Amino acid sequence: MTGDQRHVAPPVRLRVLGRPTIEGVPEDHHVRPQSLEFLTYLVVRGGSAWQEDIFDDLMPEPSRRLAAQRLHTYTYNLRRTFALVGGERPYLRLKRHQYVLDRDAFDVDLWTFRDALAAAEMDAGAVYRAIAAYGGPLAAGTRYLWIERFRESARRAYVDAVVALAKELAGRSDDAGRVLNEALRHHPDDSELLDALARVRR
Repeated sequence: MTGDQRHVAPPVRLRVLGRPTIEGVPEDHHVRPQSLEFLTYLVVRGGSAWQEDIFDDLMPEPSRRLAAQRLHTYTYNLRRTFALVGGERPYLRLKRHQYVLDRDAFDVDLWTFRDALAAAEMDAGAVYRAIAAYGGPLAAGTRYLWIERFRESARRAYVDAVVALAKELAGRSDDAGRVLNEALRHHPDDSELLDALARVRR
């Protein structure tokens, strides 16, 4: 069988908008919570991070030797998980003290969200794709010490996109209302979303 004929497994689906999740993990396989935090960190950082930054943000208290041992354990757990879900391929590599995810091996909601927002000025449908990709606050339900600024940045981008879309739908109040109500499901106390919904209902 040639390389062109060889079956290529679909990307592993990762969800970090909402509670962090690796989809399709067998029930009898344990994903360590620390491994999932490490994965979320890499995803939020665009797919790569330097080892020293990982130590500083995720494991500031242990010695560097102990932190390196723990990181090796988390990396092994993730590689094993990815292989069980999507087959054997180089999902996560260590290159000169930098951990790098193979972006082609993953389908990540946060990356879809960011890419769609980046394309929004050129593609009218991109805003809808961005909003659809947003499944909730970044790493919802977690208390990662490093997450808050990234969570707020994602929330801010999402709210801005929803409010802008609601303005474009001003003449279609039912559609604008649906978009805003869905956003309020994720962020029920957001003042900008509440104000925008009040304007729609006038």
